[in-house]
Amino acid sequence: MSTQMTGTVRMAGDAPGVGVTVRIELDEETMSLVAANGADIGTWPLAEVGISSRPDGFHLRIEGEEVILTTDDDARFALELGISTPTTRLARMMARLRDEAAAESNPTSETVLAPSYVLVDEMDETVKTRRESRLANGMPYLGPLVLAGAVISFFASVVAIAGGTAISFPGDVPAWPAMMATTLILAAGGFSAFQSHGKGRVSIAIGVALGLVVILLSAGRMVDEGLIGEALLSFTLAVVASGVLLAIDTAGRNGLD
Repeated sequence: MSTQMTGTVRMAGDAPGVGVTVRIELDEETMSLVAANGADIGTWPLAEVGISSRPDGFHLRIEGEEVILTTDDDARFALELGISTPTTRLARMMARLRDEAAAESNPTSETVLAPSYVLVDEMDETVKTRRESRLANGMPYLGPLVLAGAVISFFASVVAIAGGTAISFPGDVPAWPAMMATTLILAAGGFSAFQSHGKGRVSIAIGVALGLVVILLSAGRMVDEGLIGEALLSFTLAVVASGVLLAIDTAGRNGLD
């Protein structure tokens, strides 16, 4: 260890600003103070110098006298002398110097690389949050939209009831009971999804499946057109739209997993 720095030294009790400018020379065992004009103030073994850090500078106990030393690099001075109880400000400066020294001695150490890892983790979390936000802005409306489809399906079922066997299965079996069942199942699923996002999806799937069966078995057996045809078309649109919405919701959920 061989370090030089400048500072001022004054006797304890002297007013701040009253002191002698000195050059401080440190080696492994001694500390020397040299005046600005080159006069040698003294050299002392470090083991015989009592040193403590105070807010107004370093208090040195030398030959039974107490002097106050201030330097142009307090943190470096404290590190060189191994002061273990620095002031708060000095402690921060010393910690920064230690970090800089560690980075210079090992630029690929974990101390240097840690911020990069933290940054990558933050980027991953940000991307995940954005994906979640996009899903949250779209599919929370699954419940209300399916409920709207169930309302349309209900009116189509009422028309089918009024039409008797105008919309029927093979064997002239009226289709309206199955249409009404589809409506109730879709309504139940939509209401559950409306109450709590993520629920009701099974009921919606069952309603869509039953509705598709009704459409496939009755589409070619209408004995009337006009309002009956519009009712079946509306029922078809409601069922297919509910199925599409459920598919989008499912795809979005799988994308986040």
